[in-house]
Amino acid sequence: MKKIVGLLSSAALMLLVGCASQTMTGATYNDAEVGQAQIVRMGRIESVRPIKISLRPTGLGSMAGAAAGGVVGSEIGRGNGSVLGSIAGVVAGGVGGAMLEKDLNTVDGQELTVRLEDNSLISVAQEISKETGPLSPGEKVRILSSPRGKTRVVR
Repeated sequence: MKKIVGLLSSAALMLLVGCASQTMTGATYNDAEVGQAQIVRMGRIESVRPIKISLRPTGLGSMAGAAAGGVVGSEIGRGNGSVLGSIAGVVAGGVGGAMLEKDLNTVDGQELTVRLEDNSLISVAQEISKETGPLSPGEKVRILSSPRGKTRVVR
């Protein structure tokens, strides 16, 4: 039974880590964006504000946590105790899994206010790239806008 619990816990963790691998940096493109022409404007960063970006919950954390919690809880007691342990494990595991998914799916970002060459201002929120690091006030940047309305700020 311990092997089953271990396997379920490992599977739940892998599902959650897989959800957290999505990025929203200026250098990240999904398959639908590749090959799409983008409007390029030049500008200079006026201000930067640190933000947290949360992906929408998928429910996988709750489901995986509830499944693992139910298995672990069923090992408690015998008869009615086992049933109550399962119920408590499902509830606790579901709540814990949802909290873990939220933590794994929250990333550091920046709200960038950019002054364009025509002197207008725009603001864009995006994840901080782990490769290139945060953008800073005063930096000259390119603003790339797709036909679908997605805008990114890059060096």
